[in-house]
Amino acid sequence: MTLPRLIFVTGKGGTGKSTVSAALATALATRRPTTLADLDGRQAAIRLIGVEASAAGAAWKDSHGENSTQNDHALDVVTITPHGELETFIERIVPLRAVSRRMLQSRTFGYVTAALPGLEAFLMLERMRQIAGHAALKDRFAVIDAPATGHALELLAVAKGIRKLAPTGTLNRLSSAVEEFLIDRNRFGVMLTVTPEELALREALEAAGELRDRLGIECIGAVLNCVPPALYTAAEIARLRPLEAHARLADRRHELAEFARHARRELERAEIAVAELPILYAATLAAREVEALSRRLATEMFTP
Repeated sequence: MTLPRLIFVTGKGGTGKSTVSAALATALATRRPTTLADLDGRQAAIRLIGVEASAAGAAWKDSHGENSTQNDHALDVVTITPHGELETFIERIVPLRAVSRRMLQSRTFGYVTAALPGLEAFLMLERMRQIAGHAALKDRFAVIDAPATGHALELLAVAKGIRKLAPTGTLNRLSSAVEEFLIDRNRFGVMLTVTPEELALREALEAAGELRDRLGIECIGAVLNCVPPALYTAAEIARLRPLEAHARLADRRHELAEFARHARRELERAEIAVAELPILYAATLAAREVEALSRRLATEMFTP
């Protein structure tokens, strides 16, 4: 796969989006310094790699105001929140801190932001554009643990709406810059997560089509997650028939493996590059499991 500077990871809820984000960032960090950014507010991907954005490590705030924590593996983490981006934006356009704080706390300003639907979401896109620009300058990667597919598509469409609401001025210029960023294949791309289930596959294919046809955004690939080995052949399952419960389990395992192969074919038919991750039989996922998945992703994505 050809990877842009910033990779936006989304998928149907329950497909392992945060796990894939953490594994991908860990894999990329073995090649280039990488930023893992949380966009859905849960910090699930950040916790999986064993780093708390507000705890261990050297907390810093760069010239754009990103709150980040750095660890020892060329991997740093960032949390991006709607209200935090709104505060940063107001402080940029109103450099006097006392005045900007007063604006943010005023009831009148609350009415203004309510009258501009999508403003906070748009400012999150602007933050991603800045992160990608920094990554290009410093030869880095950035991975975004984004919301689930429906919310993610709404978020990526916000810039067009803001540009229509603000036909001139700062917001218009920023929205145009964000739109250009989202369709630049060198700077931005979407990675979809899929599990071997009909609904997850259908949602991924529909999302890829909407990204391409409505938004003009590149889907750089899909990660087919939680793929089980078949374990049993049809003949072996037939011999298990007298043991009904065992046969049902073997059937289910075989069906999942078969559907994973079907899902891969369908994704590739839609011209989506596919990487596979195995199902992990662990009670909880932590840094060790993420490290194992990252090695698998590195093999799948970076080997010529």
